[in-house]
Amino acid sequence: MTKIPRYMIAIFAMVFPFFGQLTAQIAAVDVSEAHDPDDQDMEALKRWIMDKRFITMKELSGDLSLSGEVRTEFQAVSEVVNGVQQKSYPSLPPNNVGAKPMYGWDAEFNLMLDYRTERTWAAVKVEFDNNMGQASSSFSNISLEKAYAGGRIVAGDTFIMDAELGRRYMFIPFESKIEFASILDGLLLRFNKAFESVGNFYFNGALFIVNDISNHYGWVGEFGALKIGNTGLNLKYSLIDWHRPGGETKIGDTSLKTALLDQRYRFLVSQFLVYYQLYPEWIGKKLIKPYIAGLMNHLALSSKIVDGQQIIPTGNRKQNLGAYIGVSIGTAKKQGDWALDANYQWVQQQAVPDFDCLGIGRGNTARVGTYTPNIDGSSDTPTTQATAVGNTNFQGFEIEAMYALTDNLVVQQNFKYSHNLTDTIGPTITFKQYEMEFIFAF
Repeated sequence: MTKIPRYMIAIFAMVFPFFGQLTAQIAAVDVSEAHDPDDQDMEALKRWIMDKRFITMKELSGDLSLSGEVRTEFQAVSEVVNGVQQKSYPSLPPNNVGAKPMYGWDAEFNLMLDYRTERTWAAVKVEFDNNMGQASSSFSNISLEKAYAGGRIVAGDTFIMDAELGRRYMFIPFESKIEFASILDGLLLRFNKAFESVGNFYFNGALFIVNDISNHYGWVGEFGALKIGNTGLNLKYSLIDWHRPGGETKIGDTSLKTALLDQRYRFLVSQFLVYYQLYPEWIGKKLIKPYIAGLMNHLALSSKIVDGQQIIPTGNRKQNLGAYIGVSIGTAKKQGDWALDANYQWVQQQAVPDFDCLGIGRGNTARVGTYTPNIDGSSDTPTTQATAVGNTNFQGFEIEAMYALTDNLVVQQNFKYSHNLTDTIGPTITFKQYEMEFIFAF
């Protein structure tokens, strides 16, 4: 087993000295991203794959662990806009960067570094995701997906409080099929409390940076009740606030551009999720998890006139609701295991921000936003009811399957389909995507 030199570990450990003052009675740290250790559904499985198979080297006062993934991905995309087949396609959230061809291949390597002591920890994940091909290849697409440090503040027999500061994707500590595609740069607090014969309860709350140039910050919280009454029933409620009171007024912006930018972040979204976990005999005691969720944007407007122009393209009606329903079956942790997830999604135009949509989406080759012609909001011209697109206003289904070829190699397949939810908003778009990915984790 390869050892990392002591001086490298010492330098890394010195970055976090302020955690050394925490109470000496704090218990051992568990940095698992899942809320419930027994929650082995498809989402928990993805988090497990990202953090699995650490190679631990005991040095100094902590453990330094390294793990990695090598991924090869094939993706086929079809988007038909008003009956016309599109030629190239943007990548989907959470990456949302660059363009994808109709049939594309990617090579990806993820490096995960984890350091932990008895009472503190740090986690880093760097992604290298590049296009393949003699003429179409790329070599410089690098992303810092995770970089945070944490410490256990309270460690009781039935109550635990942790704090973590840094970066990760929102969909790791907060659960949804529709939202939380964004990066969470900020402070995350975790509270866990267990009650015998009642259930396990947790609250995750975060303050995050939206735009440090304009001093725009947001907050998000999720409350969960797990294994209620020692059954498989689980409830989760989340609330996220993207809006800055008064809007993001920038020097030199017109009143129209300021109003359009305000609409981009005018989202206070709540979601209620219910799911049940069971392990029936008739399927070999494999996990079955049916789930259903609904969400609402409480700040959506039906109409707003600025400088004589209508800037809400929804036909004088609020389009602020979303929902999904589905089922997960099985897990894929060792050779021969398999897992399947199928769900239906229903998302109105104003339900979640375009930049935070984790759902199926619409493809949106032209990159047209909900409120402006540019999906990144960089325009002072409003869209109309006939031109608005964005990543919402769709209904469709998604099927994902995983099979473990070996203990290290997993093949994952995913199919998405969506169509306009409301045909009176924007062009008619039919979107399809098939993806197959081989994942070798070590």
